Amino acid sequence: MKHYSGKSISALLAALMLLSSFAACGETADTPSPASTTAAQNADAPAAEETTAEPEIMTDVPADLDFGGKTIRVLSWETTSYNTQLIADQMNGEVLNDALYERTAKVEEMLGLKIAETRENQPTPIIQKLIAAGDDAYDIMFTVDRDALSIAQNGNILPITSLPYVDVTREYWSQSMNEDISMLNRLYFSYGDFNLSGYEGVNTLMFNKTMSNDFGLADHYDTILSGKWTLDLLGENMIKVVADLNGDGQFTDDDRYGLTSHPKQVLPCFWIASGLRSVEKDENDAPVFRMAENQKFATFWSKIFTMMYSDNVYHDSSHLPDYANNTVFMNGQALYNIVRVAFLHFYRDCDIDYGLIPYPKWDEAQEDYYSRFEGGSLMVVTDFAANKDMSGAFMEVMACESMKMVIPAYYDVVLKNKYARDERSVEMLDIIYGNRINDLGDTFWSNQIRDGVFAGKFAANKSDYESTIAKMQKSVDKALQKAIDLFSAIEG
Repeated sequence: MKHYSGKSISALLAALMLLSSFAACGETADTPSPASTTAAQNADAPAAEETTAEPEIMTDVPADLDFGGKTIRVLSWETTSYNTQLIADQMNGEVLNDALYERTAKVEEMLGLKIAETRENQPTPIIQKLIAAGDDAYDIMFTVDRDALSIAQNGNILPITSLPYVDVTREYWSQSMNEDISMLNRLYFSYGDFNLSGYEGVNTLMFNKTMSNDFGLADHYDTILSGKWTLDLLGENMIKVVADLNGDGQFTDDDRYGLTSHPKQVLPCFWIASGLRSVEKDENDAPVFRMAENQKFATFWSKIFTMMYSDNVYHDSSHLPDYANNTVFMNGQALYNIVRVAFLHFYRDCDIDYGLIPYPKWDEAQEDYYSRFEGGSLMVVTDFAANKDMSGAFMEVMACESMKMVIPAYYDVVLKNKYARDERSVEMLDIIYGNRINDLGDTFWSNQIRDGVFAGKFAANKSDYESTIAKMQKSVDKALQKAIDLFSAIEG
């Protein structure tokens, strides 16, 4: 299994949780630097001269590179769905904010530059107009992933791998998602550790611990670590808890369910966890839509519809005032809840005792657990940008320093303020973030596949797999071929 940055998140979070427990007992402690955290963890170790310290991770950007106080101009996507903040304007005492501020100050000093961030909730039209005019107003521009694809395939966007100093093979760039979002063996985008949407967009499964115990279900954490957490076991667990609580013969928001979720989230979370992709890659790294010939996907489709729609197992949360803020789960009326990490803050103060776990494997033979990633913010740099050296060096150093300074703080905030109900959640984070999967039919081509067809099919309980795929084959093939042709033309 792949692990974040080649290190165990569990060890890092265990240290952070220890610090938070001190604070909970009335102690006052500043967030430690990586050096002080290491020292605390090794308090009982032999003297420093008797041990070999792990070398600090550094980039290959020359230490004497200095841009003489130039300003790097960044256009960011501001959205309420994710934390897409790149920099913090000032210190305010909040752990993540202050980590962003200190990281930014360090990067500015290291490279001899200043960062100016402009935040827009609709950056795509701005980017398109700037490109059409050949206007070099920003050095780096962010927008939602599917729009970034459209912008890139129409030309004037540099592959990130062609930028000076950028090395996307390093541990502070997501390797699993690099493989997913490359096009024709070219990587136009990548998720560096300065891009928090690469973490916020991961989906996780919440479970009601009290309900699990009351119904005598096997310990979820132990089951996951033993590799026995499967789709079949999920189905067995869910059906055990279903009940018409008020006895009126109808299933409404007043009753109890196996799982609650918006319908557009159910299929992709579980197909990705089962090792499936709606859009695959061929031998040329070109996207292909092969669901018609994918028997495992057909079997999955039938199984998940049957599982969710038998015996009132599934509760559709789309009618709730805010499906991300799922009151049915908060009220203790569902065993499981599908949730994006970005939305976990809604559950911070709810009364139920819950845990956080990865989605189940297809079967025990499947080696790893996979986590669905959706809808992140991707950056683009134009081929007419005047400061490509500065943009490349900035991205690389920002990614590296964010890995060391921001990501630990991000986990600390998520852990303590959103879902730190027990120490075993720490173990689960290592698994959840170990394999972030970006299915292009769920991101770049979500309008044609997930939202355009599959969400409606699941909401209506229409499990006609073969006819569904047959009807959409031509239009999806056309969309994919358009991208292939345009990217091929760019490469000449």
